[in-house]
Amino acid sequence: MIVEVSARPLTQRERAVLEALLATNLENAGDLRRQMADVVVVGVCGCGCPSIDFQHGRGLGMTVQVNAAVRGTLDGLLLYTIEDSERGNLLGGIEWVDAGAANPDEFPSPDLLDIRPT
Repeated sequence: MIVEVSARPLTQRERAVLEALLATNLENAGDLRRQMADVVVVGVCGCGCPSIDFQHGRGLGMTVQVNAAVRGTLDGLLLYTIEDSERGNLLGGIEWVDAGAANPDEFPSPDLLDIRPT
């Protein structure tokens, strides 16, 4: 369950992970990289995992753009976009996928991620 928060800048780790996810060869990577300059966190997961949202519950659907596995674990994360009827494809957030027993406080270091576009 996503909990809305006052808009805040990304942490250093969140920004590093987002940069790594957007460094992949995506069809719309240039546009998404431009959006990264202004992205803020407006929602966090209520369970305590590091999942973050960049948009307040709007959009016509969610599309997973990038999957990333955390090396040596069954955990991972994904970058998704949402479709906005006026502005097109927008960065939506980064979702943590946990197969372990406990949620981490933050995303893993980008050098631990095996990243691939969907």
